[in-house]
Amino acid sequence: MVEIRNKILDISYRSGACHIGSALSCVEILVAIKNKMKNGDFFIFSKASGISAWYSMSEEGNERLAEILKQYPLPTKGIAGIIHSVGSLGHGLPVAVGLAYSNPNTDVYCLMSDGEISEGTTWESLLFANHHGLDNLKIIIDRNGLQACGKTESILKLDSLEEKLISFGMKTCVVCGHDTDSIERVLQSTSDRPLAIIAETVKGKGFLPMEGNVASHYQNLNEPCQI
Repeated sequence: MVEIRNKILDISYRSGACHIGSALSCVEILVAIKNKMKNGDFFIFSKASGISAWYSMSEEGNERLAEILKQYPLPTKGIAGIIHSVGSLGHGLPVAVGLAYSNPNTDVYCLMSDGEISEGTTWESLLFANHHGLDNLKIIIDRNGLQACGKTESILKLDSLEEKLISFGMKTCVVCGHDTDSIERVLQSTSDRPLAIIAETVKGKGFLPMEGNVASHYQNLNEPCQI
């Protein structure tokens, strides 16, 4: 995990990119998803701001990754596994739901931020997923409690996100988002309903100057850094 996080820091510095805290918070989640995905499965990285974490799991060199990271919204070509470009939040889950509906024998994974839970398209998509019994849909929410402008609960209170997801028909589990084994165990569980995992994380995890700091959403690195 340290190697991935150091790669995030390096390509972010090289590219002058921000959103570093968003990337650092979801490393273990991405490792778990990658470990459970089979050939033919789909993955939608809906929390676009943290995309440097996904890039850092590739075997591409840091210089090339830094050039790709300069592009936002995300490019749809250049990195294996990128099949849809998102920029504004709230677009990833509807795409994942559509993929799950049209590919019933294929698992579809979708990583979301807790900030985009506020988008109306999220709840419309969950209604659709429940109505059609999309048991091949696996949603993971990076619940670090911070979004671009502050605490998620201060900007738009979600109260019990777990209860809300259950009420929308999801099989819902809360796990430590920095425990890969726990995430994998939930991902391999079976159900006749769509799965929603609330992965509790720390924004900026692993890099002390950014841990739990909302400024890490837009902060740039002025010099090379390592964990």
